[in-house]
Amino acid sequence: MDAAYSSETSQRNAWLVGLIQLIFIIAVVGIAVAFSAALKPDDSNGAPTLSDLRGESEITVRTMQPAQIRYSPQVRVNGTVQASAEVLVSPQVSGEIRRVSSKFRAGSDVKRGDLLFEIERADYVLAVERAESEIAAASSDLAQLEAEARLAVIEWEELYPGREVNELAARIPQIEAAKARLASAIANKKTSELSLQRTRVYAPLDARVLSSTLDVGQIVSPGQTVGRLVTLESIELAVPVSLDQLAVIEPAIGRDVSFKRRGTVEAERNGTVMRIDASLDERTRLSNLYVSPASSERLRIGDFVDVIIASDPVDRAYVIPATALTGQSRVWVVEDGRLASREVTTLGERSEGAEIITQAFDTGAGVVITPPLEAEDGQEVTARGGSAVATSASGVTNGAR
Repeated sequence: MDAAYSSETSQRNAWLVGLIQLIFIIAVVGIAVAFSAALKPDDSNGAPTLSDLRGESEITVRTMQPAQIRYSPQVRVNGTVQASAEVLVSPQVSGEIRRVSSKFRAGSDVKRGDLLFEIERADYVLAVERAESEIAAASSDLAQLEAEARLAVIEWEELYPGREVNELAARIPQIEAAKARLASAIANKKTSELSLQRTRVYAPLDARVLSSTLDVGQIVSPGQTVGRLVTLESIELAVPVSLDQLAVIEPAIGRDVSFKRRGTVEAERNGTVMRIDASLDERTRLSNLYVSPASSERLRIGDFVDVIIASDPVDRAYVIPATALTGQSRVWVVEDGRLASREVTTLGERSEGAEIITQAFDTGAGVVITPPLEAEDGQEVTARGGSAVATSASGVTNGAR
C-alpha cells in the first residue's frame, strides 16, 4: 500500500510541474504581446499617414521658388600636355658619330641652327676632292677637243673651200660628250659637298629634345631615327569635355583659359582654346579642346593640368536644391496641380554641392524639392510650400558639372 501511495504522489508532483511550466510560458507570451503593443505608434496622435497624403491618384510634394542670381559659369576640367607634332631626327648620310652636342639630350631646349651631332667627315672630304679632280680632267679634255676642232675646221676650209664643215671633222660629237662629262663631274662635286655638309646635323627650329639615342663611336645610317624633337609652338593642352560642359562655354574656340600643373604650387598660367575635335570619342563620348599656352616653359609632355575655362556671365540663373535634380538635367515643377518635367542646363554648383545653379527655366507654380520616385508627367499632386526664396545679388563661381 505504501508503494501505491508513493506512485500516486509522484504522478501528482509531475502534473504540478507541468502546470507550472505551462503557466510560465503563457506569462512570457503575454509579456511579449504587451511590450509589442507598447512600442506600436498611436495612430490617434494626428500624424499623417500614407492614406492621408495620398489618394487614389495624387501625392503631396514640397515646392519652392528658386533664387535668381547673376552667375559667371566656369568649367573645371583636367587635361594633359602634349605636342601637336614631333620632329624625328635622322642622319642623311652614314658614318661614325664623332661628336654629340650636350644640348642633344632629353629635356634640353635647342635653338634653330644649334649643332646636334657630327659624323666622321674624312670620307666625304675625299669625295669632294675626287669630284674636283674629275672636273679638272673633264675641263682639260674639253679644252683639248675644242682646240683640235678649231684646227680641223681650218684644214677643212683649206681642202674644201666653200663646203660646209662635216660634224665629225669638227669634233662636234666628241665636244658634246666632253661637255656632258664635265657637267657630270660638276654635279658630282655638288653632291659630295652636300653630303659633306650633312655630316653635321643642326636643329631645324627652336625645339625641346624628347629623346636622343646617340653616343660617340656609334655607326648610323641614312633614315635611322636617333632622336625626337618637339617645337615649343607645338606644345598644347588636350582637355576632354562633355557635351554639357561644352554647351556652357559655347562658342569654345577663342576662350581664355587658366591652368596649373597638378601637384605644383606654381602660379596659374594662361592659354587660349585654339580648336576642338571634329568628332566625339566613341567610348567616352567626350571631345577634346586644344589649348595653346601663353608660355610652354617647364611644361613637359604628359604633365597633368587642372584647367578652368570661364564662360560669359549669365544674368538670369536659378539656384535649386541638389535634391530637385533628377538624373543629369531634369527637374519637376507643378502646373495646375500636376507634375511637369523640365530639361535644364546646369551651370555649376555651390554650398559644397548642396545647391545647383542652372539657366533660367519655366518654374510653373514651383519646383519640386524632392521628386517622387516614380514621377510622371501629368501626375496629380498636392503642392505644399511655394514661398519665394530671397534673390542673391551675385552668384558664387564654381565649376560646371
